[in-house]
Amino acid sequence: MQTLGASRIWVYGALGLPLALLSYPLGIWLPRAYTTYIGIPTASVGLIITLAAIFDAITDPAVGFLSDRLRTRWGRRKSWITLGTPFLALALYFILNPHEASTVLYLAFWFVFLRLGTTLVLVPYAAWGAELSRDYHTRTRIVSVRQVFTLLGLIGAAAIPALVELVHGDEATAVMVLNAYTGPVLVLLPVLIVLMLWRVPEPPASVREGTVGFLQSLSLMYRNKLFLRLITIEVLINGSEAFRNALSLYFMQDYIGAPRAGMLYLVYFGMGLAAIPLWNHLARRFGKHRSLSGAIIFVCSTNVGIFLLEPGQIWPFYFLFALKGFCFGAFAYLPLAMMADVIDLDTMKTGDARNGSYFAVLGFISKVALSVGGTALVLLAVVGYDTALGAVNGPGELLWLAVLYAIVPTVALMAALQLCWTWPLTAARHAQLRGILERRSERMQRAAETGARAA
Repeated sequence: MQTLGASRIWVYGALGLPLALLSYPLGIWLPRAYTTYIGIPTASVGLIITLAAIFDAITDPAVGFLSDRLRTRWGRRKSWITLGTPFLALALYFILNPHEASTVLYLAFWFVFLRLGTTLVLVPYAAWGAELSRDYHTRTRIVSVRQVFTLLGLIGAAAIPALVELVHGDEATAVMVLNAYTGPVLVLLPVLIVLMLWRVPEPPASVREGTVGFLQSLSLMYRNKLFLRLITIEVLINGSEAFRNALSLYFMQDYIGAPRAGMLYLVYFGMGLAAIPLWNHLARRFGKHRSLSGAIIFVCSTNVGIFLLEPGQIWPFYFLFALKGFCFGAFAYLPLAMMADVIDLDTMKTGDARNGSYFAVLGFISKVALSVGGTALVLLAVVGYDTALGAVNGPGELLWLAVLYAIVPTVALMAALQLCWTWPLTAARHAQLRGILERRSERMQRAAETGARAA
């Protein structure tokens, strides 16, 4: 494997910036734009977001498996990212630029098209990152660098609605905010992908690469108990965050009465960026799992504090919301660093590092978790909450909004905490595992060379 210098780590991680630029408006502003201003029923938007996971159940494992099996002259990952970029860019353009007559079918078609593009880009991208280094702590560094760019992207993403609010004042709408993302996302995404494809190497083929079949691969993943535990953690953490995110603007604007949500998210992501060195330090000293556990405990505490607020308590909410942002980065990148270690357990058994297949399943699970945001919108409609422009909701509906926004995510996070705290794959145990893998790889390489000379 080529030496992985700092510049290559940063070039690889830079793609996190445009990916964050597109994830923020889709998770936060899309529900408000399409329900309140376009007029699509809240439950319908929620169902589209939720049911898109069925499409991902087919495409994510297929792309992951194929990116493990097929190697072109450019490698296993680069071709798929190149293929997926125009799909992703086209879908983003139409999602971010709805017109007043946009229908449920318009949103459903382009949302599914968007999920295809993200699968073609994100699954190989994540697998590639896990292959860049075999070292426990270097892997943490790789995903933390990517998270730095993600948070920079989210800060930029939060600045966009803040600027829209500054320019248009009280006339600013969620649709205007979506429109404003079009230029930055569609310029940065292809430019940084081209730079990454040019500058970052893929590792050479291993001796047994591509020898594990699709059904055998799924069977091995199912028998990898740590993998099953990790995807459960991912569902609980990301699902709770997606559930809360889908309700964020309703809670901020309708319950708390916060006037400038864009500026609030700017502070939120800025806190997340500032905290990255701390989470890296904690992960190096206590392990990735304990660092993640600390973040979960902290977020649960802020959620309970937010639930106890009365309507109109703007400044206490600002304070608690900013504190929660301190943990955003830990939730985003520590599970990915743990995943690279988990894959090594499988590689030890098979000799075939199937990062694409593993990250495809993780990606699918993450999208399922993100689709939980659609469930939040459906439940909001079920409890009688009215999202129409100018609607007035009573104390009962506002209480349900607070429960859904703060308490439901906390319950999910407490379940994740137990799984994280007792995580067994520590740095010391991983070092032993890597030693076994390195010695086995050397033996297999020598055997292959001996066979080639004999032939």
